[in-house]
Amino acid sequence: MRSLPRLTAAAAGLAAALVLIGPAAWAAPSGRINEMTPTPDGGLQILFSATDLPAGVAIDPASVKVSIGGTPATAVARPVTQAPEPISRTALLVIDTSGSMNQDGKLAAAQAAAKAFIDTVPADVKVGVLTFNDTIAVPAAPTTNHAALLRIVGGLKANGGTKLYDAVLRAIDVLGSGASRTAVLLTDGADDGSNATLPEVVSAVAASGISLQAVALGAGAQTAVLQQMASAAKGSVISAGKAADVAAAFVQAARTITNQVVVEVSVPPARAGQSADVTVSLTAGAVTLTDTAFTLLPAPASTTSTAVPEQYGPQPVQLATGPSWLTNATLPLVFVALFLGLAGLLAVAVLGATRSESRESRVRRRLSIYTLTGRRPVRRQQVETALGTSQVARSAVELAGKVVARRDLEALLGRRLEAAGLPLKAAEWLLIHVGIALAVPLLLLLLSGGNIVLVLTGAALGAILPWIYLSVKEQRRLASFLDQLPNTLQLLAGSLSAGYSFQQAMDTVVREGQAPMTVEFNRALVESRLGVPVEDALDGIAERMKSVDFEWVVMAIRIQREVGGNLSEVLTTVAHTLREREQVRRQVRVLSAEGRLSGWIIGAMPPLFALFLFTFRFEYLKPLITTPLGLVMISVGLVLEVVGVVLISRIVKVEV
Repeated sequence: MRSLPRLTAAAAGLAAALVLIGPAAWAAPSGRINEMTPTPDGGLQILFSATDLPAGVAIDPASVKVSIGGTPATAVARPVTQAPEPISRTALLVIDTSGSMNQDGKLAAAQAAAKAFIDTVPADVKVGVLTFNDTIAVPAAPTTNHAALLRIVGGLKANGGTKLYDAVLRAIDVLGSGASRTAVLLTDGADDGSNATLPEVVSAVAASGISLQAVALGAGAQTAVLQQMASAAKGSVISAGKAADVAAAFVQAARTITNQVVVEVSVPPARAGQSADVTVSLTAGAVTLTDTAFTLLPAPASTTSTAVPEQYGPQPVQLATGPSWLTNATLPLVFVALFLGLAGLLAVAVLGATRSESRESRVRRRLSIYTLTGRRPVRRQQVETALGTSQVARSAVELAGKVVARRDLEALLGRRLEAAGLPLKAAEWLLIHVGIALAVPLLLLLLSGGNIVLVLTGAALGAILPWIYLSVKEQRRLASFLDQLPNTLQLLAGSLSAGYSFQQAMDTVVREGQAPMTVEFNRALVESRLGVPVEDALDGIAERMKSVDFEWVVMAIRIQREVGGNLSEVLTTVAHTLREREQVRRQVRVLSAEGRLSGWIIGAMPPLFALFLFTFRFEYLKPLITTPLGLVMISVGLVLEVVGVVLISRIVKVEV
């Protein structure tokens, strides 16, 4: 009875010793179908590999057995180097170079293991190196120059964190496409700072078709996480506790690439062109390796043509270009909703106007019998709008007019439209603005396949662009007015010197001038003929055009009317002053052109580039909006952007 505690203590000590030694956790030998491709004669070519075979044990090609849908098929196996068509084999060493690899000689063990892998792998295999810490690097793309790889591996340095998930996704891209693609992953810790998640990585590994052999170095490595990724690729995970185990694991991965055979299968005519399970079985020593894959069997080869059947080529794949909510099932619903919405708006506008006109027509008919003539009422003339004279256009304008009247927008929009010289009413402008605001996002919705970012961008542009157009037209009209003002004053002064009255001089400007000067003076002349004082009519021009220079002209005319004097000489002096000011103003604009251009570039480039990245390369912009440091950087950048634009605008703005 006393010996039992001693035996228990001894067993516990032995287990602890084994844990400290850290033996590698080797997996059982298994087989895997790497790729199945059709052959021109209607058969299949299968690349089969064996993993975790003991040293000195190889696949016996003569032992091959293949069944298709449970029916035995004729098959021949041979080494990869003897395949009828050359098979490209690629391997990528994905090595953790984070700061923790500097401890306990882990980096030296990884370098030694990589060199052992390169020395063991066949010479025709392309081998590359990918390292990961805070960044992902590919110091060596896959190549058959194994001597150069040894020098690169010997120069690896370790520092930073561990972006494990991002490294696996990058390894899939580096391996590309091919029959035999193997990634040998070595890491000593958990993921730290990757943009990708574990489910995304597992899904990408399963879809890529690569073979993943993972080595967990030390107790800090997450073996369960590596097992999920390796299982998705039908690979294995080896837990290594010391340098010798790491080297042995890499050599074992190299043997997996070495233990590959090509199996040529003759498809039974009864199964040709069907989908079925293909099972391949080979022996290696005393172990039987078996794997099954589901595939579409090739159709029988044509006896009249040696061309490869069309279905053997690349098959078209439908790419998802829109967001997850916009699918083939929801897209018709979106269009139906848009159609119903537009139809509802048109129906409300048309029915509302029709009812109003119908009520008015009935009242006129009833009252017509009480008139002196007893005639039927004459139908009123159709009101012409900028959108046409149709019933729908008039109804829409009337509805927009009610909205404008309720929101007190008539005066504001009227002044802006008059200043811009647009012959539109406030209601008509509102309809055009709303139409553009709806048409632009709808057009981008159709062109982008439902990209919500472009749709929102289109909505913002549709709401802003009409106002920008209105402001540009207003600025251009004001600039043209100021450019014509000195010549107009000179024409007024000449007319007054010839003996004309001031109203006659204004009429001369209307007849011989150019727009917008003629339009504004004609309005002032009409107002003066209706009883408005000339000075007040001219003040209206200055208010509509927002011109300080013309306010000075009106002030000079008002003073001359009250005090007396030679108005012709006053206008000539004012015209000369305005010409001098305009000359100085143009010189200032020329000298400040570079600064203004810099302000536009500095102000527009960051948001435009951010919009481009957000739309087409969101993964580049994602860290800025998903991490605290990124949000701080965005905040600081916005503040600096605004400060820079304000400072430049103040520097280049010179009052003349």
